[in-house]
Formats: sequence, C-alpha cells, structure tokens
Amino acid sequence: MRCPILFALLIIGQSAISQSKPGLYLTMGFDLELCDNILKLVNSDSVYCLSEEPLIEPDQFQRVDDLVYDSLFEMRKFRIVLTDKGQDYISTIASKLPGHDLALVVNGILVSVIDLEGIGRPRSIIIWDRFDSQSMEWVHRSLVLSVTRNNKKS
Repeated sequence: MRCPILFALLIIGQSAISQSKPGLYLTMGFDLELCDNILKLVNSDSVYCLSEEPLIEPDQFQRVDDLVYDSLFEMRKFRIVLTDKGQDYISTIASKLPGHDLALVVNGILVSVIDLEGIGRPRSIIIWDRFDSQSMEWVHRSLVLSVTRNNKKS
C-alpha cells in the first residue's frame, strides 16, 4: 500500500513544483510521506523533498557563463556567477543549516543538488552532468533566459 501513496505524492510534488519559480531550493530532511514538494533528480533515481519556494532566485545570479566542454573530466559544464546578495545567502544557509543541500530547479525540473559542506562564500556554482546528456543544453539555455529576464527588470 505504501508504493501507491508514494507514487501519488511524487505526482503531486511534481505538479506543485513544476509551477514554481526557477532557483535554488533548500533540501528538506522530511520523510517523503510528509513532504509537499517532492522532485526526482534528472538523470538519477534520487528523490528529494524541497522547500516550497526558492531561497535564491535568478535575480541573485549575476550571469550564467557559456556551456563549455571540459576535456579533462570529459563533461560539459557552466558556471552560475552569483551577486553579492546571492553569495551572502548561500554562506548564511551553509552556516545556519548544516546537513542541508541546495537544489537547482529549472522549469519545474530538479537538475542539480549542491552540497554546502564547507562551501564558505562562493562566487560561483558549477553545474555539470556526469552523463554529458543533451539536457545540459536545455538547462543552460533556460537559466540564461531566466537570468536575462530578471536582469532586464532591474
């Protein structure tokens, strides 16, 4: 009986967060049965409980650098460069909420989970895909559009 409930929660969590804003969400340590926002990590079987709203929104991203191929690690990656406010938020979250991670959600899809252990005050966050999948292009393009849209508003 637990599997159908978990499946229903996954569907509810997916639809709830898919309408949420892009950004960095806090992973929550809740039992999945008690969580309102459950999302599966793209290219993985891992499932996470996330905060209802992003803690860091794209307006706290200064820019998204170009998608590049790293021949040493044989993968594509790009950097999200943070504003001073974004850096301060991540530093505060890392120091005040140990044991939590940040989850990058783009267009309702969980694309990356970022370990905050010992992160300090980061200037940028590197997003990479160990499978070098085509989804990296979509993630990059979507983030660039979100950041461009937010920077035009300010």
